[in-house]
Amino acid sequence: MNMERAKTTKPAVKSTSKPYNAYLDVLKGFAIAMVVLGHSIQTSLPNGSYDDNILFRIIYSFHMPLFMFLSGAAAAYSLRPMNWKFLQRKFNMLVIPFFAWYVVSYFLGDAYKLTSFPTYIHKFIVSPDNGLWFLWILFLNFVALAVIKKLSGRIGLISYPLVWLAIFAVPTGQYGIGLVKWHLPFFAVGYLIFLYREALARYRRPVLYLCAISFPLLVASWHRLYLPSVVTDLNVHLSAHHLATINIGDIITLNTYQLASMVYLYLVPFAGIGFFYWLFQVRPNKYVYSFFGFLGIYTLDIYVSQMYFFRFAFGPTWLAITTGFIFGLVGSLALGMFVLRRVPILSTIFLGGRAKVVVPRIKPLS
Repeated sequence: MNMERAKTTKPAVKSTSKPYNAYLDVLKGFAIAMVVLGHSIQTSLPNGSYDDNILFRIIYSFHMPLFMFLSGAAAAYSLRPMNWKFLQRKFNMLVIPFFAWYVVSYFLGDAYKLTSFPTYIHKFIVSPDNGLWFLWILFLNFVALAVIKKLSGRIGLISYPLVWLAIFAVPTGQYGIGLVKWHLPFFAVGYLIFLYREALARYRRPVLYLCAISFPLLVASWHRLYLPSVVTDLNVHLSAHHLATINIGDIITLNTYQLASMVYLYLVPFAGIGFFYWLFQVRPNKYVYSFFGFLGIYTLDIYVSQMYFFRFAFGPTWLAITTGFIFGLVGSLALGMFVLRRVPILSTIFLGGRAKVVVPRIKPLS
């Protein structure tokens, strides 16, 4: 697939529209399908037991980092200046639905029976992961990117790690800051890779091959709640060799075990991102591409309302997972396509102003 910006027929007119990259929609469609499947597993298995489900562990090792990576990649194709108007537009597209669906969940769930509305909203603001946290964190990532772009004109690419480290130094994880600390690198790396895609093209194949080999090995020991023994045992060896900490000058002291743990925690999802990027290239199938490309256009529709359809799942465990996945995917897709996108006020409130779309033809990546 041609990854360059589409040429305009009128060079004199400055366009602010985003050149279309259908392959990103294919990967987004795959990612949202994994989100729905992962949530279906969570709702179908007893509390806690889903963490030991191998399919759940594989999905959760990469799916939301993949979404952040793809969001950054899509931003690299934007021709809009990252100014105040840009952030206002992102606020309308992301934050308004973020709040709107949380209010809906107060009345459609049992929250209104258990807590007052002000308490419910306060809990939501302090801990956005009680709602559709991805939308809020994606907006904050765009804010961070706008700051980075402002600084990069003066200090260059060093602005990317500097802004991340500044956020990482904030002594709280509340209000979504903790989630930004974790997800900003995926968003920023996706943005940089696709922004400099031509210069990095020669490294693409060896990096993807490395991911294709390493991800199956790494994910075999990955768990959402704890680190594998190969990482935890490292702490003992580092302490035994007096390498538990490293001093940089008289100010900075690095905990080598924490640094190694962080490297592992980022290595697994980044390897997963590369693995599935590679997988969709080496096994092209027009029907698979068309299906995921179609889903990729409606990722927000599916993400915001999928949970309301899992209640219709039925049968024993694996049947419940399967039917929950189908109802969650089809139900949310139908709600978005045939209701929310067709009524302007509903589209504005619940989908950030997204309207009916013409589905393009998806061609396999060549």
